[in-house]
Amino acid sequence: MSEIKQIVKAEIHSHLELCLRPATIKELAPQFGIELPNEQTFRDRFIIDEPMKDLGSVLNKFLDTQKLLASEEILERITYEACEDAYKISNTKILELRYAPTFVQQGHENLNFEKIHAAIVKGMKKAEADFDMAVGLICIIQRILPVKEAEAVTDFAIDHKETFVGLDLADNEVGFDSKPFAPFFLRAKKAGLGITVHSGEADVPKAPRYVQDAIEYLGADRIGHGVQIYRDEKMMSYVKEKQIPLELCPTSNWLTSAISTKEAHPFKQLYDFGIMTTINTDDGGIFDVNLNQEYELLHRLHGLDRSDLEHCADYAAKVSFISPEKKQKVWPRKL
Repeated sequence: MSEIKQIVKAEIHSHLELCLRPATIKELAPQFGIELPNEQTFRDRFIIDEPMKDLGSVLNKFLDTQKLLASEEILERITYEACEDAYKISNTKILELRYAPTFVQQGHENLNFEKIHAAIVKGMKKAEADFDMAVGLICIIQRILPVKEAEAVTDFAIDHKETFVGLDLADNEVGFDSKPFAPFFLRAKKAGLGITVHSGEADVPKAPRYVQDAIEYLGADRIGHGVQIYRDEKMMSYVKEKQIPLELCPTSNWLTSAISTKEAHPFKQLYDFGIMTTINTDDGGIFDVNLNQEYELLHRLHGLDRSDLEHCADYAAKVSFISPEKKQKVWPRKL
């Protein structure tokens, strides 16, 4: 569809740490002992463009990118560039970027949560000044880390709620139950942060139940992915009844083997069922995908027309945790 770029878009599931431009990676990598003599070496080290065997394998490949997040200047730069690319390439006017302070800090002794966040906020504010867009930041708790880390991240998010719009629980949920994190999320929710939880992503039998746990125990306002609920009509009805939006990421689900093929993605099934389905890239840099391409995929393979795609964009804009006033200033339709 030639007019896909013209559609004003909102993206609410994008990991900042994995939004790096190829050119930026190629510039930075040699400074950290990662030589990239040719394009194939770069793609082998930093890009996932074919399905990997499972989500865990994908998460392991993120580690080279993490090594590059080594200074405040780099963090400010990649934040600005992520916003600029979303705006200029995909016509994204509302953008939520999420990051895990614990992930960014790992191996970088010169950085602490305060320095990391200040640099990211600086990049975000510079982008908002330069482009007609509204940007919000979501703080991530890594479920694979000890619970005491989760408490520290929650405290940090609440202490900086003027520059965070939400709190998220991420990483592979298989083997890492959500329920122990409930006190942190309920406290963050009480403090006024939006709650989103990565859940129902991996292709495992318990996936639909994981989604219910995220809603019931953690107070999730939105579900990151949630794609596997298509296997359970009762859970689809539950999510629809509770009016819980899904942050769907079609290309990501194919690359992580959550869904077998791009054609098999249940996006349209969930959309037609009446669930609030939003379109996102997840890890646009490492997956070599932008939001235009996600929209094109859903049009070409799943038959969504311009009206459907704009409907999904409006869903994302409405359920974004950014303040309604800030969103409406940049959005062409009434929210």
